[in-house]
Amino acid sequence: MGYRKAQVSGLDLILALMLFLTVLVLFTVLWDMVHYNVKSSANADLIAIEVANKLLNSPGYPYDWNATNVQVIGLSSERGVIDQAKLENLLDLLNTSRPDFNERYDLVRELLGLGPYQLCINLTDEVGNPIKIGDQNATGGNCNISATSASSVKRTALYGQITVHNNSITFIFDSSGSMGWYSTSIGYGSGNLTSSWVNILNVTYPSSPTDNFDFVMETNDSGGFNGRINVTSPSGIKYGCRDSNPTCTNCGTGCTATHYSGADYMNFTSSRWEAGVWKIYGRKYSYTNPLSYDVMSQTPAKRIDAAKTATNAFVDVVSNESKGVDEMSLYRFNSCNSQRLRDFTTNYALIKSSVNGITATGATPIAQALRDAADYTNASATRNHTMIIVVSDGSETCGGNVVSAADYAVNTKKVERICTVGFAQGSTGEAQLKQAAAIGKCQYYAARNEQELELALKQIYFGQLEKQKVVLNIVVWR
Repeated sequence: MGYRKAQVSGLDLILALMLFLTVLVLFTVLWDMVHYNVKSSANADLIAIEVANKLLNSPGYPYDWNATNVQVIGLSSERGVIDQAKLENLLDLLNTSRPDFNERYDLVRELLGLGPYQLCINLTDEVGNPIKIGDQNATGGNCNISATSASSVKRTALYGQITVHNNSITFIFDSSGSMGWYSTSIGYGSGNLTSSWVNILNVTYPSSPTDNFDFVMETNDSGGFNGRINVTSPSGIKYGCRDSNPTCTNCGTGCTATHYSGADYMNFTSSRWEAGVWKIYGRKYSYTNPLSYDVMSQTPAKRIDAAKTATNAFVDVVSNESKGVDEMSLYRFNSCNSQRLRDFTTNYALIKSSVNGITATGATPIAQALRDAADYTNASATRNHTMIIVVSDGSETCGGNVVSAADYAVNTKKVERICTVGFAQGSTGEAQLKQAAAIGKCQYYAARNEQELELALKQIYFGQLEKQKVVLNIVVWR
């Protein structure tokens, strides 16, 4: 039997070879695409991590960098803390609504080493709610993400106003007459007065130390003489401002009483000190409207002396921390006007000298002082960041509108921040100062003694109470 050998035509061989080569090319292309995507994804991961490290581990350069002089972008003036001013500068560079966005955005990409990658950043709280700066979400960059490769990094940090040493600080010092009262609280209460005498506060005095002491009742009618206060000692001695004597100039041996506009004040020498429960009584007098009150029992130091000590300590903090960069000016109240005691200067000894020369007298024109300080700050500040600090122990007594003045300072005169401290403060004045601080993008701080006042001023400067835990979200993509 005979057999035929298999034969392959040349055409079949050529077709088979072409099919093989096509499959090989497709495999190579697919392999390269997979390899490229894996490599791109890995590169995106690395770049995202590097961007996060650069932003959170460095203050940037210069230290007070902004959109016009930045050479190194960093957000942390303190490790693990996002500085609000630096974040605002970065978001300004990444603001898509600016006509020069492309130029500024490319600068950010270059400084952060993004290469061909795009960048989107935003700040949220721990549960994902956006953090706002003013009325805008803290978001910037190219966030219209349509990516073949992308990487997202989330980093938890603290966020707040921390010290940027390029400040013009205008300090408003309350030197009204009530600053001559005492400042160390023994007891405090508040409520509403009736037309009858009511026991409004009981305070237990210790057996020691024996010291001078006072009682103060302030009302929300700062322009009137509608409150009355009487005090009974632990042994039953009665001291008081009698209804028939509105001027209340004498309340007995060792006691001097004064009936102020909106306040009654009784000052005792140490000879009248008694251990035990002191009872304070109050009423409103010839007044039909509701009358709220704050009542305090206190010992030395005098408020003005305590405030001077705390303010001078604050000036030393500014001097030492900023190394002479931050400038300060000083205002005080004077009757129903304010008085500028020092122009902006970095000669901190001159500021302290002026503080030491302040005396307690006159009314409390907080609104006028804010307006005057805003006008001066706007016209004369030479640093990048402007701040007004108000320390007051009372409410407006010269007919001004504190809220309107704060709005004027921020929105008309462009003062960046107004921070307020209520020193031995009652509820009426506290409400005014809280509103001013809210408008001024800062906080209100309460201080009942010299130590608390000194701490409050430091917290304003370093921003400790304004820090919150946030999440920095970084997306790099291409």
